[in-house]
Amino acid sequence: MENKALRKTVFLDRDGTINEEISYLHKVEDFRFLPHVLEGLSILVKAGFQLVVVTNQAGIGRGYYGEKDAEVLHSYLREELRKRDIFLKGIYYCPHHPKGIGAYQRECDCRKPNPGMLYQAEWDLLRGNEAEFPIQSPYRLSREEREALEQEHKQAERKAWLSHSYMIGDKILDCEAGENFGVQPILLATGYGKEEKKKLEEEGKPCPPYFENLEEAARWIVERELYSS
Repeated sequence: MENKALRKTVFLDRDGTINEEISYLHKVEDFRFLPHVLEGLSILVKAGFQLVVVTNQAGIGRGYYGEKDAEVLHSYLREELRKRDIFLKGIYYCPHHPKGIGAYQRECDCRKPNPGMLYQAEWDLLRGNEAEFPIQSPYRLSREEREALEQEHKQAERKAWLSHSYMIGDKILDCEAGENFGVQPILLATGYGKEEKKKLEEEGKPCPPYFENLEEAARWIVERELYSS
């Protein structure tokens, strides 16, 4: 494996985190950025973070729409952000579901809270050209490649990268995916966030850092990085 330094990274859920939560969103005309998202992403980019989207797309597995629909929507998302000088290094989606149809019906390593998409992103970032922004992609990491990454967990450089990287989402499973990968999870109040926080409180479980919107989370990340550098 090429020994390439990674820039600090913020992994982001899509629905309910970046855009309005719409059941099985797959049409460009239904896409709406949530308030404070563009401001938050801009703050992170200016602070030197690279951005990666990791999203469960069970609607593909259930047959409600196809992978082509997801790719069209993701291309739209990336281009809308690019117009604002916000660049996504990658967009990764999991099309599987335990109750899916055909080849999509399976337990997988990429459906959050499993961290497979984050491992896939790391693998691509280690091999990609810094000037290139990988197109959206499903999970495709082989078992051997995943094991090669896992064997590097003890390397100081990788530990440092993980300690300065984050996973932001509106669901507990987003936070669990971040924890399972080794980055700092953040829960937002947008989307399902308020319900998820209440669920944690009722179960007596600790809540990760919690913010009303992505801009608040971004400002907290930047301040945290200043004190930890």
